[in-house]
Amino acid sequence: MTNYVLFDFDGTLIDSNDAVISSLNHVSMTYRGRPYDHAELQSVLGKPIYDQVCLLSEGNLDALVEAYRTEYRRVMDEKTTIYDGVLALLKGLKEKGMKIGIVSNKGRGGIRHGIERFDLQPYIDVSISLDDVKVGKPDPEGIYTALSALGVTGDAMSDALKQTVFVGDSAHDLESANRAGCRSILVAWTLLEMTTLMAHNPTYVAETPGDILDFIVR
Repeated sequence: MTNYVLFDFDGTLIDSNDAVISSLNHVSMTYRGRPYDHAELQSVLGKPIYDQVCLLSEGNLDALVEAYRTEYRRVMDEKTTIYDGVLALLKGLKEKGMKIGIVSNKGRGGIRHGIERFDLQPYIDVSISLDDVKVGKPDPEGIYTALSALGVTGDAMSDALKQTVFVGDSAHDLESANRAGCRSILVAWTLLEMTTLMAHNPTYVAETPGDILDFIVR
């Protein structure tokens, strides 16, 4: 039985890949004169922004992060869309009585902007950003925090985790679910290499958002 469905945000519900990659490359070109290569992107996508830019310079992280955020704000509306089928998925989950949350390594402002831009407010019961936890994914703190915000307390947490599915596109998402003890769904529209992600043993792989709904309500 599933009562709680938690989603990663970027690359799972929202296609912000172009915005993220172009912003990373903008900073990389400025600081080292070349963009991220394929292997570097594979190693950093899905991680908190400080981890994404630390490849460029370990001694100037605050400036790198601010440069990234400035560029991301400039391009995010132009380069961000919602994946086809996501709105129907969220509506279908709501109609089945599911509690829906977001657990992301993105900052609070970026998640709020995406939710408002794509009119997701009617579907999202709780949103946990990197700003709301002490440790981001792959630590399971965000999952516990989301369930707590949904009213799960004390000894009920163990049962709630058995009723939870976490949906994401990265190894950090899958590892977070594994460490929390809940089921996981890997979205096949990820930009990351599937062979690497499958090593984290997702419970299910969804080719489309509709597959997620079918898996959860069957």
